[in-house]
Amino acid sequence: MNARLVRAEFRKLGTTQVWFWLLLASIAITVLAVVGQIAGTHDDADLQAHLRDVLVSAHIAYVAVFVLGVLAVTTEFRYQTITPTVLGTPSRATIVAAKAVAYAIAGVGYALVCLGVELAVALPWLSGRGIHVSLLDQSGAIAAVFGVVWLMALVGLGAGALLKNQIVAVSVGLIVLLILQNLLLPIPGVRHVYPFLPGGAITAMITRRTGERVVNNVHLLSVAGGAVTLIIWALAMAVIGAGYTMNRDIT
Repeated sequence: MNARLVRAEFRKLGTTQVWFWLLLASIAITVLAVVGQIAGTHDDADLQAHLRDVLVSAHIAYVAVFVLGVLAVTTEFRYQTITPTVLGTPSRATIVAAKAVAYAIAGVGYALVCLGVELAVALPWLSGRGIHVSLLDQSGAIAAVFGVVWLMALVGLGAGALLKNQIVAVSVGLIVLLILQNLLLPIPGVRHVYPFLPGGAITAMITRRTGERVVNNVHLLSVAGGAVTLIIWALAMAVIGAGYTMNRDIT
């Protein structure tokens, strides 16, 4: 991978305020998720029983990170900066690969910030209610949040490369992630594809208890299986986007 191209992607990201506002959005979503999870418990015993749910609640910040990934490609098409990008680097696959590396690194940053905010809100609150949290014992929950937020940056990038149109990619992507996938669960037969969709993969990653790993008689994948599924979705959409959508006329 050409380091120059990756640095160029970081310069593009840093020249706008989009990354900043989406970072603020991810922080706000994280705070709301943690507060809602803790405040929604009936008493301290209930909170103790749902401690892991509190520590994976920040995963919902993937929504903002997904949008960040989508904008990595679609913004270039919207404002036609894709033209000089392609003139400088004719290989569309190389362009998408450079973006993938840059936004994988950006996704790591967002994931670390979300985790930091989550712990900064949750730990003092839990301590005040007399609940001790061992981060070592909850390392699986922390890793799940990190993995979901990080990988969804790449899924967003793949969606942007595939759909190209900014409004379509963002709106369709969020509708599919937040609504349509869940509508499949009550439908017999069709619901068995749910574990292999991004939403099912995310649920698999954040769910540990055996009793909760069956949703509407559908067995979720393992935690590792969920992570691999998200990676496959990201790579598949990016490859198809680089090979088909981005190879069409860019003007």
